[in-house]
Amino acid sequence: MRNKILSVVVLAALVAFFPVPAAAEPDEETLEADLADAISAVNDAQDQVDAAEARAADLETQIGETQALFDGLTADLNAYALYLHTEGDLQTTNAILSADNGQQLIDTLTYTGFLAEERAALVADAGDLLDQLEAERESHAAEVADAAEALKDAEKAQEDLEEQLEELRAEEAAGPGSDGGAPAAEGGPGSGGGCTEDDPTTSGCLTPATLHVYNETKEAGFDHYVSCYRSGGGGEHPLGRACDWAADASGFQDVDAEGDDKAYGDQLAAWYVNNADALNIEYVIWYRQFWSAGSGWRSYSGVNGTPAGDHTNHVHVSVQ
Repeated sequence: MRNKILSVVVLAALVAFFPVPAAAEPDEETLEADLADAISAVNDAQDQVDAAEARAADLETQIGETQALFDGLTADLNAYALYLHTEGDLQTTNAILSADNGQQLIDTLTYTGFLAEERAALVADAGDLLDQLEAERESHAAEVADAAEALKDAEKAQEDLEEQLEELRAEEAAGPGSDGGAPAAEGGPGSGGGCTEDDPTTSGCLTPATLHVYNETKEAGFDHYVSCYRSGGGGEHPLGRACDWAADASGFQDVDAEGDDKAYGDQLAAWYVNNADALNIEYVIWYRQFWSAGSGWRSYSGVNGTPAGDHTNHVHVSVQ
């Protein structure tokens, strides 16, 4: 036992020393799935409440019927007792005097006692049944209360998930805000095309459409550090179809953008969205949010929780 206690203490110490990492915030799809499960749980809990209340109502009916039976049998027994008290001796005397033999006399006395015992037994049985039903009602009342509490908890869980989903959707719908009044972009060569143009930011290449986005972005006044082509890896960078614009003027900083840098990123991201048709923008990522023409702004979680992964230190733009 002592070794078991020590093991529990050591385990608790290890858990405290190595804390469990915080879970990532759920996305809309996860919340919608959880909400569907919560709604199903509410329906199941409501079924349990309905069943418990139906059983309670059935018990009340049985108790009422049994009480009526008990009262009737008790009244009958009391009437018979009164009969025996007032007329029973005379009737018994007549039965004794009219008996032809000893066995008939015994039978007469036994039958009179049997009638009294039979009535008493019926009253006792009804009383026992009434006690049993009332005990069951008292026990079942706790089940009704538990079912109602479970339904309350399920409804609260559903409400919490609905609020989370509503908040997430409100955040997604908000986006980064205004583009600061930057001038509209001119239409370019359209989507498609190979990586045929020199990349002004690296020694790599860009598609004509991406080079047009770069030039228009500069023309609109967004002049912070930018890097476009990147060899290797996935995504659009190796294809010459994406650029990363640093929030800080001098380059990518390993911190979340704040103040003027955050405002710069907000305006640039908003400008890309506002000019998405002219520039053939495929999607934009900025400050834990993702935009595409099909979905609008949505919550976004990076792969490693860093400013680069969460895109809180640069605006990413991909071109069709």
